[in-house]
Amino acid sequence: MEKEKWVEIARTGTFTDSAGRNQTFTQANLDAIAAGYDPDRRDAPLVFGHPKSDAAPAFGWVERLKSEGGKLFAQFAHVPGEVRELVAKKHYRHVSISLMPDRVTLRHVALLGAAQPAIDGLRAVELKDGSDSICVDFAEAAATIKGEHRMNPEELQKQIIQLQDQLAKLTEENAALKKQVADAKAAADTADAAKTNAEKQVESVNAEFSAYRGKVEGEKREERVNALVKAGKLKPADREKVLNFAAKLAEQNGSIDFAAPDGKKESLTLEEHYLRELEAAPVDERFVNFSAAPSHAADAVPSYTSDEMAAKL
Repeated sequence: MEKEKWVEIARTGTFTDSAGRNQTFTQANLDAIAAGYDPDRRDAPLVFGHPKSDAAPAFGWVERLKSEGGKLFAQFAHVPGEVRELVAKKHYRHVSISLMPDRVTLRHVALLGAAQPAIDGLRAVELKDGSDSICVDFAEAAATIKGEHRMNPEELQKQIIQLQDQLAKLTEENAALKKQVADAKAAADTADAAKTNAEKQVESVNAEFSAYRGKVEGEKREERVNALVKAGKLKPADREKVLNFAAKLAEQNGSIDFAAPDGKKESLTLEEHYLRELEAAPVDERFVNFSAAPSHAADAVPSYTSDEMAAKL
């Protein structure tokens, strides 16, 4: 009868689990897992991969566990021949374990294909014909001291160098990122300052242009109103009132469609329409400007006789 086989499923040391957390197993941890395993209360199945649901099928069961020499061993039973054939063809080369949150209760043992187990140092799975057991050997990855996994000085030095290189790269990247942020902030401040300066310049130019346009329009407005007074179409006493009203109309944005003499329509501002109406008004002879000099000289005497003067009188 073939000797009973035990499968090495874990060993002491610190490993990274599927969630990226470090998990440390001591000899005491392995002893607790082995001592707490009772298949009559909760037996752990042999599965493919790490299924997300307990509804996944089992392809064997863990009958017993034992812990010795810094390693945890399992004995399997009821493994189908198809599974043994897959293992023999090297489709599944490694094993991995899953524990309950208490880190003591064995949940299942998984056959792994391309995925690597969290516990390193595995050799290919070997399944012999006529056996209900799967034999897995763990290769020694580091020295074992007092039943616990310890890195040797060379491994420690290598890891320290790697960590120092990573730290140097991260420090360099951090400095570069800080410089980029500072440069971007400086560029943004410069752009904001240039924008503010440009806005002030535009505002100043607009103010100067508005003042100049107002001066020119005011002069033209005075010329037209003065011409109305001189032509006798506006009373001199109403000059300032008309100027102020026309200036108020110039501030409005509205417009009026005006029919030109040629029949075409043109859009006029309120001020222009107002002034054109005044200019089109009839002349009031009472207000005509008689400022022109008389045709005779100031010191000349009319050549009238006394009789002619009397007759005219």
